[in-house]
Parts: sequence; C-alpha cells; structure tokens
Amino acid sequence: MKKYGISLLASMTFASTTHADLLVLSNPADMAGKQGWGTYTSAYELMATDFVAAKNFNGNWGQSYSPHEGTNLAIGMARAEAGITYDSWRLAGIYRSEQIIAANRDLVDLIYYNKQHQSVTAGQIFNANLYAEGFMAKGLRLDKGFELKLNDNADLSLGAGISLLQGTRARFANASGTAVSTASGYNYNATLTDSNSRATYPYISPGTPEGSGYALDLGAKVIWTQGAHLDLAVNDLFSQMIWHNMPNTMETANSATLVRNAAGYVYFNPTLSGINSINRLTIVQKLPAQANAQFNYPAGDFDLFAGTGWMMGYWFPQLGTIYRINEDWKTSLDYDTQFKTLGIGIVHKYFTLSARSSSLAIGNAQAYGLNAEVHIPFE
Repeated sequence: MKKYGISLLASMTFASTTHADLLVLSNPADMAGKQGWGTYTSAYELMATDFVAAKNFNGNWGQSYSPHEGTNLAIGMARAEAGITYDSWRLAGIYRSEQIIAANRDLVDLIYYNKQHQSVTAGQIFNANLYAEGFMAKGLRLDKGFELKLNDNADLSLGAGISLLQGTRARFANASGTAVSTASGYNYNATLTDSNSRATYPYISPGTPEGSGYALDLGAKVIWTQGAHLDLAVNDLFSQMIWHNMPNTMETANSATLVRNAAGYVYFNPTLSGINSINRLTIVQKLPAQANAQFNYPAGDFDLFAGTGWMMGYWFPQLGTIYRINEDWKTSLDYDTQFKTLGIGIVHKYFTLSARSSSLAIGNAQAYGLNAEVHIPFE
C-alpha cells in the first residue's frame, strides 16, 4: 500500500511538473512511471544580463547601465521541442540556440563610455577581457525513465537522455587588452580571436561551415511519502559539437606602433592588423554542462521550494512557492537572485505557462523569459 501511494504521488507530481528553474533544463527522470501514449510540445526563451537592460543590449545602454566588479554576464537561450511519449520513453525533435558573453568590469565600462560619448579622466587604465560562445542546432532526443525503490518511505526515479545534433551556426571569440585614457582619447593595445560561421574573408578557401554532435542528459528524483521531493538534472554532460570549415581571424589593434620616416625620425601611428586563416578550421566545442537541483516541501495547499542552477561556474539560486488550487490547477511564484527576476506561472494537468522579468517594464528589464508546455495523453 505504501509503495502504491508513493508511485501515485510521483505520477501526480510529474503530470504537472513546474519548470521553476531559470535554465528550464530537461529532466529525463520526469518520464519514470509514465504509462500510455502521449504527445507534447514546449518552447522556452530567456534573455538576461546582470549589467544592462536586455532589450537595450545592442543600444546605447542609457539609464539601465549597472555594472559590478568581477564578471558581467549576458545569456541568451531559446529552445523548442515537440515529440511523443510512450510509457517511460520520450522521443522529440529539438531546436537549441544558446549564447553566453562574459566580460570584466573594465571592458563594459569602456564600452559604456564610448556608447554614451562620455569623456574619461586622463590616466584611467582599463584592463579588458571578453569571452563569448554561442551555437544553434537542431536534432533528435531520446529519453528513458526508470523507477527504483529506496525504502518504505521513499522512491527514486532516474532518467537518461541522448541527443543527436546538427549545427547550423556557431561563434567563438576571445578578446583581451589594455586601454589608457588620454586628454584626446585612448592609448590601447588589444587582441581579438574570432571564429564565426557566417564570416567571409578575402582569399579564404571555399567551404560551408557545418556542425554535428551529441549531448547526454541525466536526471534523478527522490520522492518521500509526505510529498517532499528532490529533483536533480544535468544537461550536456560529456557532450560536444564538431564544427567543420570554420573561418577564423586574429586581429591586433595598437595605438602606438613605432615607425621611422625617410629621415630616420621615430613617430607612432595607430595600427590595426589581422591574420585571416586561409584554410578553414575544424573546431571541437565542448558543450558546457548545465545543472539544476531543487527541493520541494509541501505545506498544506502550498509547496515551498528552493534550488539553484549552475553553468560554466555561475550559480543561479531561486526560492519560490506553488499553490494547489485543485487537482487540475496550480500557480507558482519564484525569485532568482542572479538576475533578480520574479517568475509567475500557471499549471494545468495538460499545460504549463510561465513568465519572468526583473521589471514590470520589459524595456527596462535586465532579464526576462517565457516558458510554455503542452502535454496531451491519448486516453
């Protein structure tokens, strides 16, 4: 009887899972205990920075600029999938677009001053660093869930998923350098390395950039008899894309390159030099692992939860609550501390819709996102 009670509780929990985690990761353990056929579709988008309004990222940054010491982060994610489920199996066609930009305070300050056409006190030193990585891909993913028994008070669900991906676009960039403000501008010395699948250069060998790869997802859920559960998900574990025929360039800018004229006098000129690879490159991209852990505890008609996401060394803590209106409907409310977004959601046994933003005025929001899921069982 106790075993049946835990299994029933697990199936009720999974039938209307709320994706409160900021990264909205896939958890293959959701499929454990499922029965029958079904179809589903989902779409998710997140635009987030922690130093400027997301919609103004390509603008002049204006009043929304609020940098901080250390790494200033910008993330763009869009995912869509549609597929079928059968018992504890799930097969889906997927689309992924993911970008991450990490820059230090000196670089974003330097960009801001130039966007705003602001003068800077002479002698100010900027040590700039930038890392950027992004890709787009489509493919297929197969998930499988497994049910295990821990003891009389708890069940364990496990899951694994494998994706086969075809890349459609990629870009990888690193930049570093130093700039010193002067009365008339800047003295600078900087280097950029950039591989962009959409770039074209003179004399480059013919070829069309293309990518292929795979991704491994793992998940686990522990469900206790009193209704509490711990959810763990790791996406893109031991995963990679191989990009063929990638253009590549390295550029160096120096404001004080030594030159001697015909009379032998020394003077300094600003120069911009670069080397474009004639032969296209093969680049192996290790997809960054993404993880999420969340603990839910029931309290009457409410569930209280706390958790955190993780990616590339960055943490995304969240706190929230879920209110059970009745057996078919739930609402959710959560807050993330990294981008300071408030998330609200509504959950039905057949669909989920949630949105988040760091401001009621989307144009001023440093982060905003939307998630929609529909699951229809064939009864």
